[in-house]
Amino acid sequence: MMETLNILIICEHASNVFGGEAMLPLNYARYLTKNQHTVYLVTHERVKASIEKIPEIKQEHVFYVPDTFAHKLLHRYSTFFPERIRIVTFGFLMHLITQFYQWKLARKLIKEKQIQVLHEPAPVSAVQPSAMFGLGVAVVIGPMNGGMCFPQAFEYMSGRSERLLYKVMRVFSSVYNLCIPGKFFADYLLVANQRTRNTLPKFRLGQVYEIVENGVFSVLDTPKPIAQTETIDVLYIGRLVDWKTIDILIDAIGECSSNIRLTILGDGPLRQQLEAYANTKAPYKVVFLGLVPHSETNKYYDKADIFALPSVRECGGAVVLEAMARGLPVVATAWGGPKDYITAESGYLVEPKSRRYMVEQFSAIINELALSPQLRYQVGQAAIDRIKEHFLWDKKIQEVVDIYKRAILARA
Repeated sequence: MMETLNILIICEHASNVFGGEAMLPLNYARYLTKNQHTVYLVTHERVKASIEKIPEIKQEHVFYVPDTFAHKLLHRYSTFFPERIRIVTFGFLMHLITQFYQWKLARKLIKEKQIQVLHEPAPVSAVQPSAMFGLGVAVVIGPMNGGMCFPQAFEYMSGRSERLLYKVMRVFSSVYNLCIPGKFFADYLLVANQRTRNTLPKFRLGQVYEIVENGVFSVLDTPKPIAQTETIDVLYIGRLVDWKTIDILIDAIGECSSNIRLTILGDGPLRQQLEAYANTKAPYKVVFLGLVPHSETNKYYDKADIFALPSVRECGGAVVLEAMARGLPVVATAWGGPKDYITAESGYLVEPKSRRYMVEQFSAIINELALSPQLRYQVGQAAIDRIKEHFLWDKKIQEVVDIYKRAILARA
């Protein structure tokens, strides 16, 4: 029975700077290498500078897709469109170009490095086609996480053209996934939840397996000691974009007790607008620190007393798991990824019934936690226990390796 494997990880972006799903391929590469497997990584050269700074990555095992004229041209014109439309149009086309180069590189590496299994962990979209087929090795795609829409009370955030575009994409997803049939031929399609399973292309040959998309590297044994500090720090980490509805959190903080402060880590197109909004709605209570390297975020979790994520369209939400792992009580929207992670004992979920309802609930819960260090400790300990049971990368990697081995044996 095989013990160690030669693994090829394929993705467009593997980066500890981009955040979100770009972290996933790096996490697989690092943890699989740590477990004595030989790992090769194919990604786009626009992330090369950041990868070269990561000591755990064997640089001679990383191969880059060129940033072609077509990539640059599409990127230039994509900036004229809203982000969510840009992702499923220009982003889709750029991904197809990247996949052509990835396939060529994969074919070469499979032969030269005696690759046994190819894993494509990103993009996490369930409908995005994959060109990883006809390569003569076992193929695993995912975990995917998608099928998201806005809650009914927030459907206005999705414009008519955007809703139409997404409907068209869903209708034709099975068709173009047959034209580019990586997901049709894949040995395993990994999904994060039933919602994603329901949005997979209808036609497929391989097995569908449910496994958590995100995870954490480490977890504390206990939250920070019980103490009633003079100032209660609420932390938000993430992009500053509309679907994160950070304005709701700012309003909630404005309605909280005077000793509650909000720290916002992250950047995005709405930063200037949100800073002005905070000055009006919660003066002197909100601090914007900009983008912080992922390797430095733990010190901000450890300074905080509460973590909040008011996003109304969050497929994953790895920051929720990271905050739970540091023993923080988390207040998040009961929608998408956070709803998969948080239980009644290990955090707080706010139903997205309306904007006003969310402001009131976030404010009330944060006030309640601010007044009770004992409650913060109790919820934080439950969060730690949940992370240990379900969301550690060590356990997840072993589960994925077992899938690799089953796929390889089935091919043999």
